[in-house]
Amino acid sequence: MPLPRFILNDQRVKNSHGFYLLNAGGRFDRFLANPVMLDNHDPDRLIGRWEDLAVEGDLLTAVPVFDEGTELGRERKGQVERGFLKGASIGLYIHAAEYRMNPATGENELYVTEWEQIESSTTALPSNAGALTLKIYDQGRQPVPEERLAAYLDSIVRLTTINEKMPTINQNGGGGAPAPASVSLTAAAQVALGLSGTPDSAAISAAVVELSARYEQEKAAREKLETEAAAAREQATREMIALAIREGRITADQQANYEKLAAADYETTKAALEALPTKASLSAQVKGAAGGSGIPAERKAWNLHAWMKEDMPGLRKLKTDDPEAYAEILKRV
Repeated sequence: MPLPRFILNDQRVKNSHGFYLLNAGGRFDRFLANPVMLDNHDPDRLIGRWEDLAVEGDLLTAVPVFDEGTELGRERKGQVERGFLKGASIGLYIHAAEYRMNPATGENELYVTEWEQIESSTTALPSNAGALTLKIYDQGRQPVPEERLAAYLDSIVRLTTINEKMPTINQNGGGGAPAPASVSLTAAAQVALGLSGTPDSAAISAAVVELSARYEQEKAAREKLETEAAAAREQATREMIALAIREGRITADQQANYEKLAAADYETTKAALEALPTKASLSAQVKGAAGGSGIPAERKAWNLHAWMKEDMPGLRKLKTDDPEAYAEILKRV
C-alpha cells in the first residue's frame, strides 16, 4: 500500500521551539543530494530516505521510503501503515531570523527567514498538529543543546539585524542576485571563529552566531556559579557571627558591623573573631574557696527563679559540683 505524505513543516503554526519556519527561506540542495530519514534525529539510526519533497501552500511535505533491509526500517514502516506513526521532524541550520508582526495573533513573533535542511526524521512526539518538532544544528552540524537554544536564536536575530543594515556587495558585475562578499580576516580571527580558507560574509556570520551563543551559555553558567558562591558565603557569614555572639566574643548589637566587615574580607573577619576571647559562663565563676564548689557572694540571695533566668548552665553545674548548695537553692522558690 502507498505510504502517506508526511508534513515536515506548516509555516502557519509556531513550532515547539517558539518560532515560525518560513518555507520560502529553505535551502534544500544539500539535503536533496542525500535525503536521509533518521529515527528521531539519531545519526546512527538511518531508516530510509525522503522522496518528492514539495511545498504545497503553507506545507512542506515529502514521501517516506523506508529501508526494509533493516529491522528498524521495517518496524517503522509497519507503524506508519498501521497508523501509529504520523509525526515528522526537520533537522535544520538557521541562517537568519527576525521578529515580525503576526497578523493572526497581533503579536510580534519570531520567524526564521533563511534556513538549510540537514535531515528529516520520523518521530512519535509532534509538537503540534502541523508544524512538528525540530532539531536545530550549529555550523559544525552538531545539535544545539536545549539550554543554549534561546541564546543561539537571540544571536541569530541580532546578527540578522546587523547584516540587514550593511551595504550589499554585488560581485556579479551586473544584474542578478548579489553574491556573498569575501572578507579578509587575520589568522588569529580565523582560528577563533573556527574558519579556514577565504570565508565569505555568510560563513563569518554563521561562525559569529555560534561563538556568540557559546559565550552566552558560558556567561549564564558563570553567573549561576557566582550567585551560588555568594549565597554560600552569606550563609557562612551568618553562621560565623551567630557563633561569635553565642560564645560571647561579640554582642548582638555588633552583628551588623561584623557582617559588613565579612562582606569585604571574610577570612580577615573570621581570624579577628577567633582572636577575641570568649565570655566565661557564669557557671565557671562558681568555685569554692577550699577547692570545692560554692556560690559567689553576689549570688547568695538568688532564688531558683533568678538562677534559671540568669544562669541556667551555672545551676546545672552546681547540681553536679555542689549538691548541697543546689538543694538549698531549690528550697528558695
